Amino acid sequence: MSRRVPLLFTCQDMSHLLSDGMDRTLPFHTRLRMRFHLLICVLCRRYGHQLTLIRSVLRKNGTKVHDDGRTDVPGLSPEA
Repeated sequence: MSRRVPLLFTCQDMSHLLSDGMDRTLPFHTRLRMRFHLLICVLCRRYGHQLTLIRSVLRKNGTKVHDDGRTDVPGLSPEA
């Protein structure tokens, strides 16, 4: 028997995929299904914008975010 794949992701799936999509290139079929979900879900669109904003603010401040979630926050110099 063939297993049917639902057309839309759930919002929980989207929260993971939006974050993963910032770190790596997702397959075309995944991006397409994400687009369909984002067309109808204002909350996931808003969450995606928030992730983009957080990432841009961290980059402007010179903070590097590692894959495991750690951040290199610029601190005081050793002389301070």
